[in-house]
Amino acid sequence: MSQATLVPNRINTRMADPKKVLSIYFTAGYPEKEDTTKVLQQLQDSGVDLVEIGLPFSDPLADGPTIQDSSTTALKNGMSTQLLFDQLKDIRKSIHIPLIVMGYFNPMLQYGVDAFFKRVCPDRNRWDYHARPTTSRV
Repeated sequence: MSQATLVPNRINTRMADPKKVLSIYFTAGYPEKEDTTKVLQQLQDSGVDLVEIGLPFSDPLADGPTIQDSSTTALKNGMSTQLLFDQLKDIRKSIHIPLIVMGYFNPMLQYGVDAFFKRVCPDRNRWDYHARPTTSRV
């Protein structure tokens, strides 16, 4: 087990609480390119338990019209994967709730899977998430 797996995970900690969870999704860079951190702060201040930050994609076919429109607007605003990471660089100084970057694989592939993973989970070995539990046979 790596040292990183011993670090408490905000999501696991929150989910261990029997209280219902209020999880909110929003598209990074919407309604304006620089609104991502402001939206996160407002959501935290409003009592949200967990936030899914949508990484905008140019062809979000699996999403409904609202997310399609917000992604299109965010991309027109100039939002990008790199800009999102720049905006989130010091986010833990003010935001303490769990955050999940959510999106299509295409922007992650374009950014580089290993590079993307290192930005999202810098304290984790990517293989920690690929490990499969073993089963013992008696």
